[in-house]
Amino acid sequence: MAFLCMALIGLMSQSFAYGQPTIAETRIHSYGNWDLVEIKDNTGDVMGFWAVPVIAVDVGNIRRLWFESIPGNDWNVWAFEPVTIFDKMDSLIANGASDDSIDILLYRESTAADSGTNLSVDGGANGLMVKGFIAGDPLTEAAGSLSDPNAMIDLLANIGYPVAPGMTGLMVDGTAGASVGMNQATKQSLDCLRLTGGSECSPCTCSRMGGSIQSTPWSVSSQWVNSNTRLKCTYTRTETHTYWKAGLDPDTCLDCTAGSEDEPLVNTFEREVIRYWMDLGTCPPQP
Repeated sequence: MAFLCMALIGLMSQSFAYGQPTIAETRIHSYGNWDLVEIKDNTGDVMGFWAVPVIAVDVGNIRRLWFESIPGNDWNVWAFEPVTIFDKMDSLIANGASDDSIDILLYRESTAADSGTNLSVDGGANGLMVKGFIAGDPLTEAAGSLSDPNAMIDLLANIGYPVAPGMTGLMVDGTAGASVGMNQATKQSLDCLRLTGGSECSPCTCSRMGGSIQSTPWSVSSQWVNSNTRLKCTYTRTETHTYWKAGLDPDTCLDCTAGSEDEPLVNTFEREVIRYWMDLGTCPPQP
């Protein structure tokens, strides 16, 4: 049985007054030892869920997931490496992801269980996923035929195999020989989260409302790499995000209210983006 609840990850710091911020709402859904950050476009439609593991995962395992909502009430699930996080994020922004979704996505990444641990190492676990494994994996059908695939999944995870600990077992369970992308119960859970925002998927939910995002100008540094054939441009800036939250904590079902529209909570952190250029001699002013 999959564990499904609604969670809000937030950093409570000093209150700061902002004038008439635009009200928006974002959520994080806890599911299968992963947090699914709800990504909406600027019209409020759910584009998909950005998945971050709650537990530590190793190089070689699947360390990030993108559940992409596609036409026909279906899903594409993509595995990708932490080294491509900002590329994926930029792609979401280019395709219309809302500021408040990116806000909470950035914060959730800053609090990830593996934050700062081998994130620059490319383990090669990326690509379209089918039944919890990267498409074409010969172990997919074997795992799907087991009455309980979790022991097998845990063993594979421990040896650095490209599986998503916690999530792969839910997606592959009982799918052997079936022409589906994931376990039906898991798909129904995702459908519920996409259509209802979680209010009907779990009795206790804590919602996050966004205020504003303020950023300092980009600071850029350059370095020649690969025998001086490629220019590495490193961009950094400070981002200050404001928000408030209300509802019921998913673990205790107690009031989770904190901050307000007039006195929102403040989250400040550093964002870094690295770009490599082969045909430029000087770094552009921004990524």
